[in-house]
Amino acid sequence: MSPVSPCPQCPHVPMSPMSPCPRCPHAPGVPMTLMSPCPTAISWVLFSSRLGCLGDPGDSGDSGDTEAVLQSVGAVLALTLVTMALPRPLLRLVPAPWDAFCHAWDQLFAFAKGHVDRRVAAVAARGPLAEGDTCVTDLLARERVPVSSIYGNVTELLLAGVDTVASTLAWSLYELARNPGAQAALHRQLLARAAAAATAAALGRLPLLRAVVKETLRVSPGCPQGVPADPVSPQTLITLCHYATSRDSRFFPAPDAFRPERWHPFASLPFGLGPRSCVGRRLAELQLHMALAQVGVPCPHGVTRLSPRCHSPRLQ
Repeated sequence: MSPVSPCPQCPHVPMSPMSPCPRCPHAPGVPMTLMSPCPTAISWVLFSSRLGCLGDPGDSGDSGDTEAVLQSVGAVLALTLVTMALPRPLLRLVPAPWDAFCHAWDQLFAFAKGHVDRRVAAVAARGPLAEGDTCVTDLLARERVPVSSIYGNVTELLLAGVDTVASTLAWSLYELARNPGAQAALHRQLLARAAAAATAAALGRLPLLRAVVKETLRVSPGCPQGVPADPVSPQTLITLCHYATSRDSRFFPAPDAFRPERWHPFASLPFGLGPRSCVGRRLAELQLHMALAQVGVPCPHGVTRLSPRCHSPRLQ
């Protein structure tokens, strides 16, 4: 999405992706707006390639392919539980969900394979890379990881790095708009340490910023969870209600309240813990912290409040 694009209802009126049209009630859907920078960030880390999502001259890739990838990511996430829960005989009788699931994965693998192949060929033609000019594909190739494993790992990282960050960022903005006290406190901290918000290395000096993300992940989680001390037989399907476990009053007094200051390091683990924790955790946290810092500093109109009738981020 371009930084400024015409309003769908008023084509002659330019509109910022995060601002409503000045001449009509139309406003962009925040989650869909945030879907533009997230694929660009993860693709740069994986392939050193931008996907054309932002409409900048430096973007690479066909916008149609990128649109197909975003749709495939959504299809995989939507159909995973459906295909896991339906018995195999029923999938044979009603093959549409499984066929759509496989088609979405095929599109993701084909997209990732094309970018991996282009990156490997470009590096081979150019010679040794300078320090800092590497991506995940380069690191895996350097370690002589089989190319099939590179395709698989990069595809899964691509899937994991698009929707999750955009969704969490949308919920963070929603919770801050719904809680003006937390929003004002974050705004004050960002203003007091504006220089820290400009670099990734200095984000450690913004504790409230990190706490906002952690509290958002508690209130609106998408997290793995173990089952301690209970043996689980092979091929057993386990589905937990993360919404309920994240609102356990034993760990979170007033669990429905959004309180970034209450975060405890081992009460909620949205990225998991140990050797099977999320491999993209640091990148996801970096994206979220940097984005919230950039959104939170320029606030010329003061604290943003939601309409009393608004209960959730506007989805499209």
